[in-house]
Amino acid sequence: MNEHNNIVRWVIFALLFSWAIYSLIPTYKVYFSSEKNMIEKIKTKVEIDKIIMKKKQGEKLTVLENSLFDEFGNDPEYLSLAEGELEKIAAFEKLNQKSLALGLDLQGGMHLVLEIDYDQLLKNKAKVKDKQLEDVLASVKAETGNDKSIYFNQVKIAFSDKNISMNTYFGKEGDSDEKIIASLDSAAKKGIVTTLEVLRNRIDQFGIAEPSIQKRGKHRIIVELPGVKDEERAANLVNRAAFLEFKLVAENETIQKKFDEIDLVLQSDTSTLDIEEEKVEETIDADKKEVVEVDSKATDAEDATKLLSGATSDSTEMSLTESDLIKKHPFKALLIGGRGGEILVKSENKIKIDDIVKRDKVRAVLGKYEFVWKNKLVILNEEKYYELFLVLKKAELDGTSIVEANATVSSGSSAMGGWEVPFELDKPGGRKFADVTGNNIGRRLAIILDGKLFMAPNINSRIPNGRGVITLGGSSATEARDMAIVLKAGALEAPLEIMEKRVIGPSLGTDSIKSGVTASIVGVLLVIVFMVIWYKLSGIFAAIALVLNLIFTIATLSYFRATLTLPGIAGMILTIGMSVDANVLIFERIKEELKEKRTVLSAVNAGYEQAFKVIFDANITTFIAGITLYQFGTGPIKGFALTLMIGIMWSMFTAVVLTRLLTDLYINKNSTKISV
Repeated sequence: MNEHNNIVRWVIFALLFSWAIYSLIPTYKVYFSSEKNMIEKIKTKVEIDKIIMKKKQGEKLTVLENSLFDEFGNDPEYLSLAEGELEKIAAFEKLNQKSLALGLDLQGGMHLVLEIDYDQLLKNKAKVKDKQLEDVLASVKAETGNDKSIYFNQVKIAFSDKNISMNTYFGKEGDSDEKIIASLDSAAKKGIVTTLEVLRNRIDQFGIAEPSIQKRGKHRIIVELPGVKDEERAANLVNRAAFLEFKLVAENETIQKKFDEIDLVLQSDTSTLDIEEEKVEETIDADKKEVVEVDSKATDAEDATKLLSGATSDSTEMSLTESDLIKKHPFKALLIGGRGGEILVKSENKIKIDDIVKRDKVRAVLGKYEFVWKNKLVILNEEKYYELFLVLKKAELDGTSIVEANATVSSGSSAMGGWEVPFELDKPGGRKFADVTGNNIGRRLAIILDGKLFMAPNINSRIPNGRGVITLGGSSATEARDMAIVLKAGALEAPLEIMEKRVIGPSLGTDSIKSGVTASIVGVLLVIVFMVIWYKLSGIFAAIALVLNLIFTIATLSYFRATLTLPGIAGMILTIGMSVDANVLIFERIKEELKEKRTVLSAVNAGYEQAFKVIFDANITTFIAGITLYQFGTGPIKGFALTLMIGIMWSMFTAVVLTRLLTDLYINKNSTKISV
């Protein structure tokens, strides 16, 4: 026994114990202190404040927001924030970042099963996009349903049945159907890998602790989001394609020409402009789902209802009845000119426009151009309108070059105020952006995300630095941040289909925690009782080491912000048994040495030295198994493996070092006996 070495060990133990207590303080305050309930109440107040603001702006509320408003919206206690309450939330969030995170099975959250939309993937890969391709893909989807395993084989059959060569739409001229199918299948598999990476980047920035994102089979992705309460926002963030394009807006002369040509095509078939009543209702319902952008400048009803020039450009046409006007200008009669030269469409007419532009003859007229809708409604004189743009089909630049995007409050000079998303392109993208802006000064450049136009600013000069801004007008901070996340994280190969969505309630987590904690406490107590009865005072030393093992394990998980799952609790309980097992080996070895009539000191030394080899071998093999589980396992298995490995390391310290220190402390006072 070396007293100097023991002093050093006691100092090390004191430092480690102090560190453990320090690491556990945030976890205690976050999960067990009265401060938690107070912070939850303040957070609810903040959410109610945001919900009231959204209702004033006419924005659609999520299911969670509606539920919160119904419960607390009329409670005066939740309608005002006291001074300093926001600072308390900020301080609590800092504590939360240092506390132990809980997994999906303990705190609830979302479980999603996703698949790539193969139809849209093939449309994105196609060289030519026309109605014939859409019809073929629609027939494939009808035949395959959700069975992706036969999808590409059915694609080949569908093209063959219609006597269409696949190289018309995919691959190179002369490529065989087999080669094209193999290429598309490879693109789909690559798309899964890319999608996994994009989802990880998005969810990491979304701020979810230890999400689980993994591939299942060849076609599906499983996403688990612990602690997510706003399921609609999370689902939209995960499923958003984030396909950003920069397209040139057609010049006014081209727009007027295309409108006139469409009118000529439709003049002989005005009957097809009729629309069923239920479709109008669908359009109105769709309007309610959009975020509304209010144009406060549009106060003059006359300006808001002027037809485009050309449709009513002379006194003869001004005198036409509405039915005659529709016959002469069946397309332009659906359009309205805004005071700033915008092309507007009443919300009830949007579905008519969509129906018209899908027709083959109209597509032929449009040629290299296409129509896109602005992402938000416009309210003029208490009526809802969509803004319509004619842009080139070919994108001048896409969002794959974006390296940075952030959400910021718009400057005071912004027309709408609110939020904006500044973005930065990489060097190749910046050079291309500079060329596009330099060669098209005076034209408008449309910024289109997932098929919706966000803004179309005029190009006043060449932009050499590869930086731009997407202005969101009156959008919320949440929408701006989510857009920045998806732009920075990258675009998906194609939209994702949510095959299954399960929301795990917090009650399940509470029950799991209680069950796990109860099992741990019962297990520890039974082990302690056994050790004290069987090994007397040495059993008490082992019990102290056991409790400290649990404290050190939880402290380590908290310090490194690891995630505790139900299997993790199981791993912790397993380490309890392993820790005691080490002490059993030591104490039994000491008993054997005492039977050989050795002194107490020599028996203790021999017991610890001889048993250490066996303890080390047993723990190292289990640790290696834990590494394997962590490396190749997923989700809960990783949680179990991590907790097991951390528990093993601390059990070696507490069972071997700490019990030896306590035993030596006792022997110093009673050198002729030991209670074992």
